Amino acid sequence: MKNRWIAALLAVAAISAPAFCLAAPDPVVIGAVIAQTGPVSSLGEGEVKAINMYAKDVNAKGGIAGHPLKVVILDSAGDPQKAVLNVRKLISEDNVAGVICCTTTPESMAIIDTVQRAEVPTISLGSAATIAEPVSERHWVFKPSPTDAIMIGVEVGDMKKRGVKTVGYLGFNTALGHAGLTEFQKAAPAAGIKIVNVEQFAPSDTNLSAQGAKLAAANPDAVLIIANPPGANVAQKAIQAAGYKGTIYQTYGVTNETYLRLGGASLNGTRISVPPITVYNHLPDSRPFKPVVEKFVKDYKAAFNGEVPSNFAAFAYAGIRIFSTVAGNELSGGKAKLSDTASFRKALRDGIENLHGFQSVNGTYNFSKTDHVGLDASSITMVTVENGEYVVAH
Repeated sequence: MKNRWIAALLAVAAISAPAFCLAAPDPVVIGAVIAQTGPVSSLGEGEVKAINMYAKDVNAKGGIAGHPLKVVILDSAGDPQKAVLNVRKLISEDNVAGVICCTTTPESMAIIDTVQRAEVPTISLGSAATIAEPVSERHWVFKPSPTDAIMIGVEVGDMKKRGVKTVGYLGFNTALGHAGLTEFQKAAPAAGIKIVNVEQFAPSDTNLSAQGAKLAAANPDAVLIIANPPGANVAQKAIQAAGYKGTIYQTYGVTNETYLRLGGASLNGTRISVPPITVYNHLPDSRPFKPVVEKFVKDYKAAFNGEVPSNFAAFAYAGIRIFSTVAGNELSGGKAKLSDTASFRKALRDGIENLHGFQSVNGTYNFSKTDHVGLDASSITMVTVENGEYVVAH
């Protein structure tokens, strides 16, 4: 009889054992769609590295309020249609709490309807203000990179300060170029600067001699180029080959190793408005975000054999850090449960919108119900390119 009781107790214990074991906490799943291949892969490479580096660091420190951070990254190849398909997959199959997408403005614009309908908080890495504006039509979309309006505004201010009276324009015929041109056409006349010529081209174009010749013939005091490498390099070389000797402005979309390597000494004197990462070793102590910038650069260089992160890596790092910080706030306070995906997504969205004074690698974020970018011109610096380096102009 005694043996039968012992056997019965052991059987009950065996059946019940899993219930007494501590179940592994569910992960916080964030999806990302990045251009890892294709014409803008030089931008996406750093983005993927930064996201993975952050996730590894967070998990090594115990995760987000005890939950591991899981990141699912898919490749868009810079193709808006592929970006949409991959975002749908992340939402429907991977049940992600939030999405980081995409590397470029055209991709980011293409997915807006998808994430708005699915009610999934999304952080874009593109540059155009229209990605996150108007907020009334972008309830679920945020953009931690500075807008083209902010960056172009700083460049137009630099032009005015240097006495530029006439300017030409050469940019992509994509959403990136159209958005930038729109902001330029607002800012330049307001500063008393006349736009004397506008030329556009496709990112895949390799011969811009016709556009370069027209701009050189117009001979403005300065030319603004809005494009990404390698197209930005093709555009600058075409203008210079046509004999133009004035000042060339580019936007921060060129600030990666590819642009410097392809342009070489021909880039000397080019003026660019840049976010903090580009001048990480020249930031004054008065910038409150300086410690965050320095830690990011130090960790990134240590993880990737001394490689200095690009601005695009910084945007991605800011994106995953924002999601992680807000998720931690919500889970620690018990205000949201991971098991209720819809409610957790809403909590993330609302938490981002209420994030104020958040120091980041891109500056100080102050999101609100009317501002899903959260940055202003106070984090931006004007630089010139000199012998393969960015030199602070002011």
